[in-house]
Amino acid sequence: MVRKKKLSPSGAKDENGEYHNVHLNLHEDELVVAGMEIGDEVFVRVRDNKIIIQKASADEDLEHEF
Repeated sequence: MVRKKKLSPSGAKDENGEYHNVHLNLHEDELVVAGMEIGDEVFVRVRDNKIIIQKASADEDLEHEF
């Protein structure tokens, strides 16, 4: 599944009126394909010009290498 998304500005603006955060809306059908549900905790990594979102579990240690 591939859908083009927009990173929307989020949070407060700084003293120069710039945003430093964004949010991304994912539909629940996208989450189902990824084995996730609304409310799940995730790990977010940035590697090689990619943003990687991985479901976190309470008994799983964070992997630093992918």
